[in-house]
Amino acid sequence: SIIGLPAASSRYTEARLTPIASELMSELKFNTVDMRDTYDGERKEPVVLPSRFPNLLVNGTQGIAVGMATNIPPHNLGEVVKACLHLIDNPEATVAQLMKYVKGPDFPLGGRIVTDRRDLRTVYETGRGSIKVRAEWEPDKLQTGRVKNNIVITSIPYGVETGPLMVDLGTVAETKKLPQLLSAIDESSEELGMRIVLELKSADDAETVMAYLYKHTSLELNFNFNATCLVPDEHDNLKPAQVNLQELLSHFLKFRLKTITRRLEYLLAQLLKRIHILEGFEIIFNGLDKALKIIRSSQGKADAAKRLMEVFPIDEIQVDAILDMALYRISELEIDRIMQELEEKRAEAKRIQALLASEKKLWGIVSDELRELGDKYGNKRRTAIGSSEEISEFDPQAYIVKENTNVVITKDGWIKRVGRIQSIEKMRIREGDEVLNVLPASTLDAIVFFSDDGAAYTLPVDQIPASTGYGEPLGKYVKMSDGAKIIAGMTTDPRFTPADNPPDGDSPEPYLLIATAAGQVMSISFSSFRQASTKLGRKYCRLAKEDRVVFVDLITDQQTMFLATSGARVIHFELSEVPLLAGPGRGVRGIKLEKDDEVIGAILLARPGDTLHVINDNGNKLAFGQAKYGVTSRAGKGVKTSQRTGFKEIVRPEIQLVDWSE
Repeated sequence: SIIGLPAASSRYTEARLTPIASELMSELKFNTVDMRDTYDGERKEPVVLPSRFPNLLVNGTQGIAVGMATNIPPHNLGEVVKACLHLIDNPEATVAQLMKYVKGPDFPLGGRIVTDRRDLRTVYETGRGSIKVRAEWEPDKLQTGRVKNNIVITSIPYGVETGPLMVDLGTVAETKKLPQLLSAIDESSEELGMRIVLELKSADDAETVMAYLYKHTSLELNFNFNATCLVPDEHDNLKPAQVNLQELLSHFLKFRLKTITRRLEYLLAQLLKRIHILEGFEIIFNGLDKALKIIRSSQGKADAAKRLMEVFPIDEIQVDAILDMALYRISELEIDRIMQELEEKRAEAKRIQALLASEKKLWGIVSDELRELGDKYGNKRRTAIGSSEEISEFDPQAYIVKENTNVVITKDGWIKRVGRIQSIEKMRIREGDEVLNVLPASTLDAIVFFSDDGAAYTLPVDQIPASTGYGEPLGKYVKMSDGAKIIAGMTTDPRFTPADNPPDGDSPEPYLLIATAAGQVMSISFSSFRQASTKLGRKYCRLAKEDRVVFVDLITDQQTMFLATSGARVIHFELSEVPLLAGPGRGVRGIKLEKDDEVIGAILLARPGDTLHVINDNGNKLAFGQAKYGVTSRAGKGVKTSQRTGFKEIVRPEIQLVDWSE
């Protein structure tokens, strides 16, 4: 049932055929299809029903077999009949031309198809694809009272049961996931039809509420169209094939032509049998007195039959019918009736023979009978066809309360959202971990996390857990490679990261500067990382084997950069030497490394006083100014700063906290 109740036991279940069901079986008696033994061999059953309409398309079907499956939705009978008639008149018609009549599936529960018309045509041209179906709704016309905020769902997608649907709607209302939705009540009845009433806070919320429910409930579903059918080959052997709309209708029309031909051949055979008997009567009537004399003088039925066949040009079938004829049939009136029947049967046989001799006339019968069925059983389309652009789409930001916040990232990859931060030192983190960065943002923005394996993960701020504790590991929200570590994070908040195309033209467009342990450097546009990513993230750098990213930052107004290596070498060069890549790549050499040396980090320099700070192997903090280590060309060996100790790590710039109380 539509409310989701399980079916009763078969012994309690009865079914009554609809009138159109008779059109599937009405021609069985005319030997229109082949018969085969039933499973026990005691009876015969048809190999296929001689359907007078394309039931496979009109009624739809679903099935799974070994290595194949089919899922064809129901369609409107009137539309399908019109398409068949067009195909009969235009055998070379394309799918696009046929779709002037068959506009799409027609589901019994209504709904609205919002798949783009071009995509819908592709589905019918290939016999496979996805069709998106949505529920329909309208303002509640039956609502009384001063406040009229209710809306009514008047149709739902094919296959959706109202029982589970109401549970989902109730859950959304109770958990306050959608604050605008107060309650949902199923008032459906035979009199009112489908009627699911949604009580809203405000009538202005209707579009927003439905967009959310389409996204998170079964009020919107994708129907997987798969027109895999068994079709006859050149030897009439059935083979599975995926067919388009034109092929499916063509196969039906060929089948229909064949069944009509067999029906007419059967009727002609029956007519000829009757004509043969009536012609025997005609012969006897012409010599009735002589025939009666022979019968009266015979020694029985067998003797009479033998003597009649010796005297008259009749056979056993005719003589048996003559001898079985009642005496009253030889009256003058009955003889006239029999002769009239013979004349009518001969005329009918001649008409059928003329039909069988002309394929054009046979196609005319196919057309006439299809047109008759369309007029008799055709009805108005239930499922509306509308482009998805005509309907509001789900906008997740419509349900997010905008507020300023801070996103904390630790070196071990833990993240959390905190409103106000007094100091980094007082922040609660796991033992042995330390804060990597604190990024200011609003809940409508996103944070981009960069891992050292060249992958970036963009996560909406509202999805980052708000916590005064340790937070959650980033791996709970994204799928990072084994051993990968987060090395940087950036906010998409335009207050802190310039927009891609700033309207004032003063702020430079942001680019990422990337450096790897193998000494490669490159830059890439930040714009492609602003939108939320999948759990697998996006590539921002392609690494050679055993290489890893050690530095990622935004280029805004910086002019030069320092690279530092574990072998205590530094190199200072201009950013103009770093190529801007169109997409993820391997970049160019920033520094020429000696054996067993690697880049440990980098720093961007904007002002003459900016300095590179490193910690050497002895734990001492060292500073390298721009005056002593001037700008050189990229790809050199750099300057060896120490012969005895190497560099352990670069000192990161101090984290600047934003005071949201101002």
